[in-house]
Amino acid sequence: MSGQTYLTVAYLGMISALALWTWTVFSRSKSLEAKIDSLEKALAKNESE
Repeated sequence: MSGQTYLTVAYLGMISALALWTWTVFSRSKSLEAKIDSLEKALAKNESE
């Protein structure tokens, strides 16, 4: 494999890894936000009782 081909494959691999990491972070962020919202609702319900 030539040097330029190797660099191209490595560059595309890094971009793919970065995209996967970004998707994972946003997915976890949305999940955490949903858990926080449900906890806030549960606490608000307990305070009103």
